[in-house]
Parts: sequence; structure tokens; C-alpha cells
Amino acid sequence: MALAYTALEELALLNNGPEYKFIHLLYAPSNYCNMACQYCYLGTGTDEITDTTKALQTLKTAIDKFTQENIIPFNLSFHGGEPTAISKSLLRSLLSFAHDYYQTHAEKIQAANFPLNPVHIKTNLYNFDKLYELFDQYQVSISASVDLPLSLHEKYRLDKNNKSTLNKITDNLKLLASYPHHKKISCVITQEHINHMDALIADIKFIHNDIGLNMAKFNVMFSFDSIENQNKFIKQIPGTEMLTQNQQVEFYHALKKAFMGTELEQGLMTHWFKEFTPEFCCSAINCGDKFFLLQSNGDIYSCPRGQSSKSFRYGNIFKQSINELMNSGWQTIEAIENKLDSNDECFQCLYLPYCHQGCVFVREQTKLTKSYTCLLQKAIYADHPDKYPPYTETIIQDYALKYKYRNNLKSITTPELEPVKNHYLTPELYEQQNSLSQLIKSDQILQQLYCAELFSLTIDTFNYPLSSPILSNKNEMALLTENSSIILTVPATIFAINSKDPVNNYIQLMMLRNTLVRYGDEGREKQEHIVDYCVYQQSFKALSSSTKGNLQFDLSSFVKLHQSLFINGVRNNLYFTTKTLREYHYQKQKKNAFYHIQAINLPFPFLEFYWQKVE
Repeated sequence: MALAYTALEELALLNNGPEYKFIHLLYAPSNYCNMACQYCYLGTGTDEITDTTKALQTLKTAIDKFTQENIIPFNLSFHGGEPTAISKSLLRSLLSFAHDYYQTHAEKIQAANFPLNPVHIKTNLYNFDKLYELFDQYQVSISASVDLPLSLHEKYRLDKNNKSTLNKITDNLKLLASYPHHKKISCVITQEHINHMDALIADIKFIHNDIGLNMAKFNVMFSFDSIENQNKFIKQIPGTEMLTQNQQVEFYHALKKAFMGTELEQGLMTHWFKEFTPEFCCSAINCGDKFFLLQSNGDIYSCPRGQSSKSFRYGNIFKQSINELMNSGWQTIEAIENKLDSNDECFQCLYLPYCHQGCVFVREQTKLTKSYTCLLQKAIYADHPDKYPPYTETIIQDYALKYKYRNNLKSITTPELEPVKNHYLTPELYEQQNSLSQLIKSDQILQQLYCAELFSLTIDTFNYPLSSPILSNKNEMALLTENSSIILTVPATIFAINSKDPVNNYIQLMMLRNTLVRYGDEGREKQEHIVDYCVYQQSFKALSSSTKGNLQFDLSSFVKLHQSLFINGVRNNLYFTTKTLREYHYQKQKKNAFYHIQAINLPFPFLEFYWQKVE
């Protein structure tokens, strides 16, 4: 799993300025794996042989496109599937390319205070003996995935013919001990593993003392019940289920009891559980802005975990521009997180800024409402109070509110502020018959006015169905530039809604900026209107027969025309309605006080966006 930005790396980004953006890039030259681990989160995804004839060219193309946009992968690693399951000649070419890449961009990477990493590979160690000399030639950093205790490796880590790999892996562990470059092993823990703690502890000591492989940088990982994994394994193989959170803490304390005060204590307290600290991607705010996994066919996914789900696919390096892929990354993660249920406990937790609810992929797969290692993380934080001190309740209250709004989380539906009621409001307002939802339900025109299916925007390749901010706490957010393609789609019937003369009806677009102005008899502070725009039916373009009944209009030039009005870091809003629906809204306000007070702000479908100047 790719690392998140550390505090030092974040500082490096700030000091480096806007010239370069640095990312983690993992490359999976093949999805195929030569082993059949019984709890793999990729499920059947590792069974199909991948066409690798263009694998080298794919990586070269991706690197060229990234660097041409001043996007520098400071961490380039090989992942899978199993990256050593490809031909030796292809692997040699990939390692050679990665080695040369680091040399070419070393100055930029180091100038930004990032470490110049060695070429790195994540492997199951099955072919290590055959590739030892090749790895040694390029000084490859090895991260080997092995099951502990070794008796469970024999049970769960089978080859494709369901035969044990233990003898082969044990021999390769001995060979890895003599490998002169950076190396470490990792272990995935499932339900059955925790029932063999004595054997697991004994094997850690055996590998460290008898085999001679330094276990100080050993990594612990916990399995989770992914959808692909459940479909292939869990229902048939008891014992491969994920641990409960209490079991994870029990596991952590068992290792502490066994190794505190030994030569492996420092490793235990710094490296073994590092994946569950803020330094890793699992705790990042919107990992889609920083981490990318490339497959040999050009597909880009969120990470090794995410490549098992099409929902976490950002696009294809051969079909989309780099800017489109980068925008798709953070928008995809944000959109998925917005759909997930959250746990209110997270927004009162004094460690929220370290965790951010954990891995979005795991939450989406397991349907959990918080990090699946929440209790373990708190135990780790408590053991490192100097490094991870708890925040105050006041800070967390403010942080949680900003975090929710930043991510448009569903949990924002919970009342966040306690208003001071200094004025009388008639109790009738709270009666069900006078609620906004009931008023809309009983009025066919209001149903159309608030309909979430009338307007949608396609920005580059990402579609945004637009809804009313009054009825939805989920705000669509986009990042626009002068190169963005912005297409408005509406049903052809929209001009006839509440209109006897559709030819004279029009779509009204209202653009607002989040710079507040005071106006009106109420003296209210509201967002500043910066431009209105009207588009008649004759200006729209009918779509193809496959989407019969819809019309489109290209707004790209209109938005670009007003770019001088956009301020860096300030949100802007695009509201959409029709002339006749807008008129009906204000007529309804005059006739119905209950509607007026609940629809006092603009109720029309909208999109929020930031404008980014293209350097």
C-alpha cells in the first residue's frame, strides 16, 4: 500500500510552490498472481492472465504524460497481482526504466525534500530465487508478503494448483536474509491467525534469530471482507473473516507483551503497525488527489485495493488527459465518500485529524461507518502521546464541521449549529402539512421546480446531476479551468413546464460568487450575483436517437468568458431554472408564507465550483 504524505512531505509541497505536483504511482504490469491466497481482497481478479505485450510502453506513456504536466511520481513502485509473474525480460525492462526515471528526476524529487527511493516491488516471494541477481543489479527494495505463523502460510497461501508453497517460501526467506539491499516482510491477519498467537510470535523470533532476516521493519496488515473476497472465499473458508476491532487490540497487546524490552521493541513501536498511523494513505483526506495505481492496459485506479472495483476506476491514460484523470481521482473519492454513512462518534473523537474515518474503499466494501481499525488506532495513539496527542473538544468541534463541509458528507444532515431563537415562530410552521416537502408534494409545478432530473452538467467526462440545495445536503463540487468542457443537458419537455408559449420560455442560468454582499430590506448578507444568462430552446442541440428526448448546450465559452470574475480559492455557484419556473417560485412565495420562509434562499438546482487558472 502506498504511503500518505508525511508532515515533512506536506511541508515540501508548500515550499516547492506550484511548479510541480508530487504523487505516489503504483504500477501493476499484470493482474495475474501465481498464488491463490484464501483471503485476497482481489478475489477472482488475480486468476486471469493479463496481456503484457504493451506493459512497458504503457508505463512510459504514463510517465511522459505526467511529467509533461509537471506531475512527478516521487514514489514509483511495482505491485499486482504479482509483478514477478511476468516474464523476466519484461521485468528487467520495467526495473531498468524505473531506475533511469529516478535518475532523471532525482534533482526535482530531492529539491522538494522527498527521499530518492530505490526501485520498489511488492511480491509474494515465490520467484525470488530466480530473480535474485536481477533485483541485486538494480538494488530493488523488496516488500515480501508472507503468512505468519508459517503453518497458516501452508494452509492459506497455496499456488494455483492448490498446493503448499511453504517450503519454497521458507527457502526464499533465507535467501532474502542475505539480500544486501532494503527488504522487509508483511503479514495479513485474519480470524484464524489470532488463535495461533504463540506460534506467530515464535515464528517472528525464528525468522529474526534463526533465518537471520531483520524483523524490525516487519509490517502487520489486517484482512477485510471485500465484496470480491466474500464472493470467492469467505463463504466457503471459515477462518478467513476479518477480525473484530477488539480482537485487533488484543493482537496488538499480545505482540507488545512478547517484544517490549527486546531488540525488536523499536520495530514494534515504529514499523509493525505503521499502516494504521496518519503517515499512510488510509488516513489521508481524499486519497484520490495523491495516490494512483496504473494497470498495463492504461486503466488508473485508486490503489491496489481499489482495482477490484470499477467504482474506484478514474479513467484510462490513453483515453483521458492527465488533468481529467487527476480531477476524476479526487472527485471519485469525494463522490463515494459522500454516499457512505458516517458515525457521529467520529466527529466527536479527539483523534479525528489523524484518521479521517479511515480507508474509503474499506468502508465502501464492508459497509462500516468508521475505520475498521478504529480501536487499534486509538491504542497506538495512546502509546505515542508525544507524536499523536489528542486534540481539545473545541478544536475537534470546529475541525469536524469544516471536515464535513469540505467532503459534503451525508452526516451533515445532523443539525450542526444550535440557533439562538430570539424571535417567535408560529408552531404551525412545524406541522407536517406546512413542511416544505409536503408543500412540494401537493403542488405539481413545485415538483418540477425542485426535480433533480431536469438539469445535469457533464464536465469533461464526469456527470453531475443537479439538485436543489434546499432539499439536499450533498453539494456537487467541481474544479473548472479554461480547458474544461461544460455541457448542460435538459429534457426537451422542460420549456413546456408551466408555459403556454415554450418558444418564449428560456433556461435561466445565475452565476454567484461566495463574496458576501448586504442588500434588501432585511439587510441580509448573501452571495454576490455576478452574471445571469438566458438560453432559448432554439439554441439547444438535440441529442442522438440513443438519448432521444434530451437537449444539450455547450456552456464552456460562457464560463470561460467570465473567468476574470473568479477569485482563487473562492467558491462559485451555477444555478439553473426556467423563466416560467422562476416566476412560479416567486408567485408561490407571495401566496404562501410557509413556503416563503422555507424557500427564502435560491431553491434551484445548482453546482458549486472552484476556478483554477491554467499556468
